[in-house]
Amino acid sequence: MGHYKNLLLGIAAMVLLTSPAIADPLPAAPDPVPVQTNTPNPKAAAETPAAPAATPAATAPPSSEAASAAPQQTQDDPVLAAARAKLAAEPAADDEHDRDDQKALVEFYNSRHGDGLWVTASGLKPEAKALAAEIANADHYALDVRRFKVPKLANGALTVTDTDSLADAEIMYSKAALLYARDARGGRIPDPSAQLTTNLDRRPQWIEPKIVIDALAATHEPDAYLRSLEPQHPQFEKLRQIYITMLPKDGKGKLSPAAKRIRANMEEWRWMWLDMGNFYVLNNVPEFMQYVYKDGKIIRSEKIVAGLVDKQTTIFSRPLKYVVLRPAWRVPESIMVNELWPNLIRGGGMMTKYGLQIRSKDGSRNIDYRKVDWASTDIRNFEVIQPPGRRSVLGHVKFSFPSQHTIFMHDTPDKWMFKPAVRTLSHGCLRVWKPMDLAKMILKEDKGWDAAKVDELDRTGPLNNEIPITKEIPIHIVYFTAWVTDDGKLKTFPDVYGHERRITQALDGQWSKINKGHDHLAPVEPDFNPEALAARTRDNDVDDEQYPARQNATLGNMIGNALGLSN
Repeated sequence: MGHYKNLLLGIAAMVLLTSPAIADPLPAAPDPVPVQTNTPNPKAAAETPAAPAATPAATAPPSSEAASAAPQQTQDDPVLAAARAKLAAEPAADDEHDRDDQKALVEFYNSRHGDGLWVTASGLKPEAKALAAEIANADHYALDVRRFKVPKLANGALTVTDTDSLADAEIMYSKAALLYARDARGGRIPDPSAQLTTNLDRRPQWIEPKIVIDALAATHEPDAYLRSLEPQHPQFEKLRQIYITMLPKDGKGKLSPAAKRIRANMEEWRWMWLDMGNFYVLNNVPEFMQYVYKDGKIIRSEKIVAGLVDKQTTIFSRPLKYVVLRPAWRVPESIMVNELWPNLIRGGGMMTKYGLQIRSKDGSRNIDYRKVDWASTDIRNFEVIQPPGRRSVLGHVKFSFPSQHTIFMHDTPDKWMFKPAVRTLSHGCLRVWKPMDLAKMILKEDKGWDAAKVDELDRTGPLNNEIPITKEIPIHIVYFTAWVTDDGKLKTFPDVYGHERRITQALDGQWSKINKGHDHLAPVEPDFNPEALAARTRDNDVDDEQYPARQNATLGNMIGNALGLSN
């Protein structure tokens, strides 16, 4: 009997030890790591994965042990929740850039938890006050402070306390910050070539609104971040310091014409490349000067000749692709149509005088211009070339930085062009003083060649010798009518093309007054009737040699005798 009793006790002990109801519980799973929304790296913030969706609640109530082990869900501030809802319900803005801001804010606030950037149920955060103070200082950066709508404060505090109004304030601060970011990068004139003139090929240096709002969330110094969005070029800051001295003392008066000139030039800097290059060429058209910069210092300054007022040099930047020694010249279509074509109808004397050749459009065969009826044949079906030689309009060297504008820099046989103070004399390309010195400087930088090698190639090298440039050497054609020297003196230059006036009118909101001029990128159409011109020529029994005025004033300019002033 004792044996069976001991056996029963052993079995009961085993059951007790293996029963899950009374066994030791398994260790609780560690709390999940919360997603960090305020990372100091905007790029990292953009790449941070979204928090996983919450698991649906079980139908049975959790045990007390499970409840104590579960992580506590952070409660969103009611202002943040209300702002999120308001943004989601907001109708789309009319302006595309405003819509981009809306989208960025909806995505940002949907993914943010905890509290807002600027406002909580307790009131303003310190970041909101810093942001508002910097926005209030916008006029010191030649921005229009009236464009930025921020909440009204009384004694440094919001005048509203209800959640709905506090959410409105949160959204206002965020929208004002994004608009400031746009304006700091030139966004007041979003498309200068379309809104001002096609000869201003510039674009604002946009920053995506998502990057801006993420960066603001990652810093406790939003004021410093806004300042960092302004152009960092030294010339912008020099102009700004002068502009501040020109502001109305009471902060309410109108800007003077001199202040508006500085403002327009500061706006142009907002469109410039953020990185101008370690080695670059800057051609300032209103000054008619060229500067070569290396490591931030000027290493060359020489004169240039720019385009006529009705054949302007377009303002743009592109990387240099080729230095061409002993270059051939492909005549631009604008010159072919309205200057060379009439000459061909009258006999084509300029063809032999300047050694021009007509080729098929693909360049595969030469065309005898004397066997073509130019009264009924469109010159646009051909190309016209001037081979290298002593009469070449391009001289010894050409600098090619391809664009849709067909503008480049080159030598010229007509050195007289560099004598006048105002040098708007070309058909759009830039003629350069001492261009072989520039070629040597560039080829030394890019290839390591010495001057003797370049001189030898100029004398005996291949014709139309295209030397590819492998380093990044930007060519900037700029239009600055105000410039501050290293010793702080302000220099001003004439507004020869009217770009300063157009920018000023846009910034003043006078869009309807802007004269955009003709579209230089539009297809070229003849400004004469070929058949009628041919008939007049036959009736009068004359050839082109009897039209010296037109010849000298047009085609003469084409190959160097601009405006008939040189021999």
